[in-house]
Amino acid sequence: MGNKTSKTKPGVSIPATAPDDLRDLRAFCLVVDHGSLTAAAKQLGETKGSVSRRLSRLESALGVSLVRRSPRLVRPTEDGVLYRQRVGRALELLEEATDALKEAQGHPRGRLRVTAPPDFANTVLAPVLARFCEAHRDISLELLLTDRELDFDAHQLDVALRVASSLRDSSLVALRLLDVEVGFVASPAYLEREGHPRRLAELSTHRVLVMRRDGGPSSVRLVPGVVAQDGAFLRTLALAGAGIAILPMALVEPELAEGRLIRLLPEQDSPPRFSLFLLHPAAPLVPARVRAFRDFMAREFLAHRRAS
Repeated sequence: MGNKTSKTKPGVSIPATAPDDLRDLRAFCLVVDHGSLTAAAKQLGETKGSVSRRLSRLESALGVSLVRRSPRLVRPTEDGVLYRQRVGRALELLEEATDALKEAQGHPRGRLRVTAPPDFANTVLAPVLARFCEAHRDISLELLLTDRELDFDAHQLDVALRVASSLRDSSLVALRLLDVEVGFVASPAYLEREGHPRRLAELSTHRVLVMRRDGGPSSVRLVPGVVAQDGAFLRTLALAGAGIAILPMALVEPELAEGRLIRLLPEQDSPPRFSLFLLHPAAPLVPARVRAFRDFMAREFLAHRRAS
C-alpha cells in the first residue's frame, strides 16, 4: 500500500517561541516608538520595571536581542526594527478586528460607502437617502454614482445598489427593493408635432429613445433614434421633445404627474424587466451601519410598494 497523505484542518499554528502575552508585544512596540521605557510604561499604566520585564520575557522567548538599553535612550536592534514593523501590522489588524466586532454590535456610526446608478440616485434614491441621513446622524454616507459594477474589495464598498434584470451567483447578500416597470413616454410638444401613436407598430415612424444597461440588448425590438446608458439623460431628451423614450416609470413619476410627459401605449408595456437590488458582503457579523442602512431601505421600499 502506498503512503497516504494526511489531511489537516485549517487552523492557526502556534510556534514554540510565541510570546505568552500580547501585552508584551504592545509594550515592545511602544518602547521602540517612544525610545523610552518610562514613556511606554506611562502609556500602558504600568511601572518601568514591569515594562522592562516584558521586554526581557519577549527576548527570551524569541532568543533574539530586540533593543539596546542605555541610561537615556532605548534603541531597537536591526532585528528589533524588522520585528516592530511586522508585529505592528499584526497588532493593528487585531485592533481593527476587535473594533469591527464592537461596532457590529453597537450603535450605528462611521462612514458608509455606497455605490448606486446615477439616474436612480438622482430620482428614486435621493429622497430615501435624505431620510436615512436624518434618521442616522452618526453615519457619514459616501456615494459613488456610476453604472459600472464596482468591486467591493477594490473600492472598499459597504453596500451596492444595482439595477439589473438578474444577479450573478456570488457570495453577496442580495435584497430586492423594487421591481422596475418600463413604459413609453413623450412630451406633449413632441406628440402635437409628430402625432400620437395608438399601436406599437406605429412607433416605427417615430424617433425612439432607448436605454441600455450593462451593454445588453434593447428591451424593445425597434430601430432606436438614440441609445444611452443614462436614463436621466433620455428623460431630459424626452422633455425637450426629442422623441418617445422607453424608460423605467420610477424615473419619470414627477413629470407624468405634472403633465410634462405623457405615458403612451400602457397596454403594450412589458412586465418589470429590471429590479433595484441592495447588496452587501455576507458575514457572520454585519456592521451596525450596514444593518441600519439595509433595514431602513427595506422598510422604505416596502412602504412604497404598499402605497402603490
